[in-house]
This record gives sequence, C-alpha cells and structure tokens, in this order.
Amino acid sequence: MSDISKTTINLPVDLKKELKKLAIDEDTSLSGLIIKMIEEGMASRSKTVISDED
Repeated sequence: MSDISKTTINLPVDLKKELKKLAIDEDTSLSGLIIKMIEEGMASRSKTVISDED
C-alpha cells in the first residue's frame, strides 16, 4: 500500500475511544487498525457476494 489518500470521517466519541484502546492492545495506530478492519470487511463482503451467487 504505497499510495495513501487522506480522508476525514466523523465517529461517535465512544466508538473512537474503543478503537483507540483496540489499537493500543494490538500495538498499532488508529489508522492502521481502521485500515485493517476495512480490508477485513471488504474481504468478507466479497466472499459473501460470491457465495450468494452460487
């Protein structure tokens, strides 16, 4: 992932606090955690679409 595009999102304060705690527990940054979660969600979503087509 060499190209990075900066974006801004609005998160509920409590959700952001939870995500920051998870990032600390996983020894990563908040951005790194969010990217990982989005990638996992995208992978899961594409698997669901493929299996729904069967």
